[in-house]
Amino acid sequence: MSQEIKHIISKGLIRLISIAVIVLGFNQIYTSYFLNTDLDNHGPMLLELNHIVDTCDVIYFGESSNFTTHPDDYNTLRISDNIAAKHPNKSFGTINHGAYHVGMFLPLVKQLEMSKPSRTIIVTMNLRTFNQDVIYGPSEANLRLASRFYEPSLPILNKIFASLNHYDNRSGHERDLLKWKAWTYNTLVSHEDSVDFKYNTIRRWCEVPKFLDSAGIQDDAKRQLADQYIKAYAFQIDDSNPMIQEFDELLQVAQQKNIRVVFNLIPENIQDARYYIGENLVWLMQSNRDYLVERYANLGATVVDNLELLPSKHFLDRAIIPQEHYDAKGRELVGLKVADML
Repeated sequence: MSQEIKHIISKGLIRLISIAVIVLGFNQIYTSYFLNTDLDNHGPMLLELNHIVDTCDVIYFGESSNFTTHPDDYNTLRISDNIAAKHPNKSFGTINHGAYHVGMFLPLVKQLEMSKPSRTIIVTMNLRTFNQDVIYGPSEANLRLASRFYEPSLPILNKIFASLNHYDNRSGHERDLLKWKAWTYNTLVSHEDSVDFKYNTIRRWCEVPKFLDSAGIQDDAKRQLADQYIKAYAFQIDDSNPMIQEFDELLQVAQQKNIRVVFNLIPENIQDARYYIGENLVWLMQSNRDYLVERYANLGATVVDNLELLPSKHFLDRAIIPQEHYDAKGRELVGLKVADML
């Protein structure tokens, strides 16, 4: 090797080392004085995870289904509390935040170490989060910003990437266009004789008149809720769904860390879906459930199928919007079924 080449390599190494020292120095300053403020504003669940991670055998990753209560509830126990009560010899921790989904849980799971060989994580699997209304929803940009701060890289780099909008920060207008495109062109398909999608897109299905009385007058409140059910559940999951890709990665990351994964497929209001729309929508919900259960059981996860666990009476705000908020008894029943699978 010539002296000239050695000189070039030497200068290059010196520059790399200098850059590394500068980056590490800025990282030290940032983590000491500014990181916690950014996490308070954008990524509070990482602070919570850091607080519990070293002491917990089981960590429950959830969203508002875990903690939403009603004033008439006989207790305020969360789903995760009901699970923990059945396993008093295990230490439990809960990470939950309204509207979170697998895209937020994935980078947090990446933060977990292999320090507890018996560790189990319970990850909420919400069927509705696989739909286009969530994937292209108005809150996604803020959620993806939070997930940027959860990534297991140097905090200063996460800050720089967030500042440079290096995350899915598409505008509300862009997301609305993608959602309407999906609602207009994504067709529903069935190979079963009992299921006939006469209206085979969300847009066409929603345009159909519903709840007409004998005089042809429509019950607007019921019609609006019916259309909400269509937008929430009239879709078919396949391998291209971005939530599937993130669930796959989460499971792979956890398995590489020797962490047991339990997916809690939470209940949906099947009874009201049948009332407002009918058997075709129920078939879609059940088919998507079957896809998820089969896929992740085959990949080595424990999947707790709670999709049809609860009758309508246990769902809160069911006359307003389809969602996964349960009364005290509902949260207890979900928790007990998950606890039995641990």
